[in-house]
Amino acid sequence: MTSRFSRQTLVLLGILAALVLIISVNIIGAGWLRGTRIDLTETKLYTLSPATQRTLGQIEEPITLRLFVSDRLTREVPSFAAYAQRVRDLLKDYASLTRGRLTVEVLSPDPFSPVEDRAVSYGLQGVPIDQGGEQVYFGLVGSNSTDDQEVIVFFAPERERFLEYDLTKMVAKLARPKQRTIGLLSTLPLSGDPALQQQGGSGNWLIYDQLSQGFAIKTLETSVKQIPADIDVLWVVHPANLPAATLYAIDQFVLKGGRALIQVDPVSEAAASRARMMAMQGMPGTPPASSLEPLFKAWGVQLVPDRVVGDRRNARKVSAGGTATRVQAVDYLAWISVPKAQLAANDSLTGDLQTLSFASAGILEALPGAGTQFTPLASSSSVSMKLDAAKLRGQPDIVALLRGFQSEGVALTMAARVTGPAKTAYPDALPEGADTADRVTEAKQPLNLVIVADTDMLEERFWAQVQNFFGQKVAVPNAGNGNFITNALDNLAGGSALAGLTSRTIIDRPFTAIRALEQEAETRFRAKEQELQDKIKETEKKLSELRGREVPVKGQPQTASLTPEQVKEIETFRGDLLRTRAELRDVQLALRTDIEALQSRIRLWTIGAVPVALVVLAVGLGIWRRKRAHSAAAAARTLGQG
Repeated sequence: MTSRFSRQTLVLLGILAALVLIISVNIIGAGWLRGTRIDLTETKLYTLSPATQRTLGQIEEPITLRLFVSDRLTREVPSFAAYAQRVRDLLKDYASLTRGRLTVEVLSPDPFSPVEDRAVSYGLQGVPIDQGGEQVYFGLVGSNSTDDQEVIVFFAPERERFLEYDLTKMVAKLARPKQRTIGLLSTLPLSGDPALQQQGGSGNWLIYDQLSQGFAIKTLETSVKQIPADIDVLWVVHPANLPAATLYAIDQFVLKGGRALIQVDPVSEAAASRARMMAMQGMPGTPPASSLEPLFKAWGVQLVPDRVVGDRRNARKVSAGGTATRVQAVDYLAWISVPKAQLAANDSLTGDLQTLSFASAGILEALPGAGTQFTPLASSSSVSMKLDAAKLRGQPDIVALLRGFQSEGVALTMAARVTGPAKTAYPDALPEGADTADRVTEAKQPLNLVIVADTDMLEERFWAQVQNFFGQKVAVPNAGNGNFITNALDNLAGGSALAGLTSRTIIDRPFTAIRALEQEAETRFRAKEQELQDKIKETEKKLSELRGREVPVKGQPQTASLTPEQVKEIETFRGDLLRTRAELRDVQLALRTDIEALQSRIRLWTIGAVPVALVVLAVGLGIWRRKRAHSAAAAARTLGQG
């Protein structure tokens, strides 16, 4: 017996079946696929990095992480609700990879509750959520079996991009309580700048404070004659005019297997600024240039003398004067933002960085015939040239540097890794006063050095902004400088807990096509500007010569004594001035038109592409279903006729 259903009944049954299928798939998926996710973000923002997985896999002692998050905060502030959920999910992922050695507790510190008292005792930051003064909390406390404690006082929204880094750093420190020791040998006041102390700070550079959270930093005298044996990594910053005995101590430390991060600079803006401040007090300052020439030569590398990298493509815009109503923004060739494409992709120091910022950086090159391997870590674009270092000291003429730019068509190296065998820089005569105990003349094991031709990159103004969040200072990086230094020291110290993840969430995606249009138009604009200024100078010179030969009429304004030639010259100048200004406006208008057209195309593709694709898919599916229905009906008619 055959029963027929109406089309409406079939549609309702189909909808019901679809709902049952969706619910069933969700129930089954919730059980079978718990913890499974597909990360489609370009930087794999929601995928634990290999460094984090290694850190979690090496935990041997129990670790407890207590997340304090107020219910009212997540209930009344949607952005914090999403952030808190991400923290919870990430902590669950951490716990699932530790074989039960990491325990996560989630606590809600309600007002005047014992849980709130615990949060306060741990030093968590309470934030008022209303005018009544009620405090809400969103922080994390970690502890291990030896009662070591690490605290994130508040998950500031500005640092959400660095969530994995902050959590992994906490776990790594709890899993390995003994800190590695960094020996800092510097002529710059990283560990105590009087200028910063006068501003109400600790006097420490931001990079120093950041590194102090993960390392034990021991400051060495610049006259040290032997590097202490407990130093895991030697960090040399701006070694200007170091005694020969100190250079010998560095030489021996490296040859005996010590690892070092060395930062030299042909034009240290920080040293120059400090020298000016010291001169006002009648005291000697630090020289603006530094190098380790005798050691570099032994290691197969050189710092190109008196030359600085000038990069047209990656130059940063700075203010170069202008008028009272208009600030002139110009590309400063010596201040460079190096994008990911020009960072070493296969090195853990830079592989996951998005950008590095340099200022008046020097140029590193491998010496011909060197036995060591020279591996660039950060390089300029091919649209670069070697600038005269003397032109950058004092008050550099930024516009003149730009006008005189001529690309040499070669990428220049600003940071490199140097590895391999080496011999001492002092094979014969030893420096006076050197400590010659246990002297070696050849490296016991291959060198492992990171050399950077810039020290200004350490200044926070080139890589971070410090914001005040309810009395708490929060550093928000805009370049990977701090993380690069952390990666380098961590890598050289023999650990890789933080390498590969510290900067992977810094995202800097410049509009390269728009930037290229701006640079092309700016080049044309500067040429026209120079042409106009040359015309002004030439005309003023001619007018001065004419006025020098005429006799002014007493009692009359100067214009009354102008000759016909002068009047004609002035009119010609005014006409040239108006025409040149019109040409400049045309250049700027063409630039704006090109940029707006490009932006319109980008909006069209990003906004309209998906809806158009869905419409095309729907129409195609409808046509296919219709053809299929027609084919089925034709087949049925054929079968009925047969």
